[in-house]
Amino acid sequence: MIAMLLSSVVIILVSGTFLVQSQYYSSQSLHVGAHDNARVATERLASEIRSTMQDGFVVAGARTMTIRSPIVLGVVCDRAGNDVHVHIEGGVAGLDVDEVAGLGMRDSGTGAWQYRNTTWSLLNGGSVSSASVCAGNGADTMWAASEFRQLVEVNPLFGAVPNEGTILMLFRETTFKIQTSVLDTSTLGLFRQVYGESFVEFATGMDTTAQFQYRTGGSTYADTITGSNVGDIDAVRIVVDARLPARSGVQEDVTFGWSVNVAVRNFP
Repeated sequence: MIAMLLSSVVIILVSGTFLVQSQYYSSQSLHVGAHDNARVATERLASEIRSTMQDGFVVAGARTMTIRSPIVLGVVCDRAGNDVHVHIEGGVAGLDVDEVAGLGMRDSGTGAWQYRNTTWSLLNGGSVSSASVCAGNGADTMWAASEFRQLVEVNPLFGAVPNEGTILMLFRETTFKIQTSVLDTSTLGLFRQVYGESFVEFATGMDTTAQFQYRTGGSTYADTITGSNVGDIDAVRIVVDARLPARSGVQEDVTFGWSVNVAVRNFP
């Protein structure tokens, strides 16, 4: 009887120790998962936010943010009616034409950008004569004929045909949205949408506190910026607190607080 009692005590102690260790391992595993969710979300987002240029914010809301970022720059080397011939360094062979959301034009005097939404199919005039036309205006086209391209119907976009030497930019518009996750409807997910395409969820497990915040000078952040004030945004805070449900009924959900501040060049 004494031996059985001692054996029972030992079994209980060993079982208790095993249970505690198992719960600890489960908790740590969930913490790592929550951390990874938050880190992946912010790294992807921060890298794209840093690429914004002047007036790069289109929408600055708590759960929805739309930004413009450059795809490629070109310089006007000839004007032709409503069209222009441009030099695009490196050409457009590697251009993802589906990402083109519009054309930007830089004012050579003020440095300010004007943006107009359009598509590559409406802009692309081909490159049959662009190199020879630009060469006639003094452009060096040797070994780079494929880098010259005609952009059509530019005049209707800006109300004037850009002068030679004007810098143009093909840009993309990307929208990020925090909403109910498709993968786990008990949490929020972070979605990304390129202009003209559908939203794609690339991070899940966000807590209800997840949001975007914006700074327009000083140290104060707001969760929504509207009107002309979007041009004053100089930093974005990404709050993507993560939450994962516990694997055992005796444990609480695991949360991981995470935020990142990203300075942006929202100026000429």
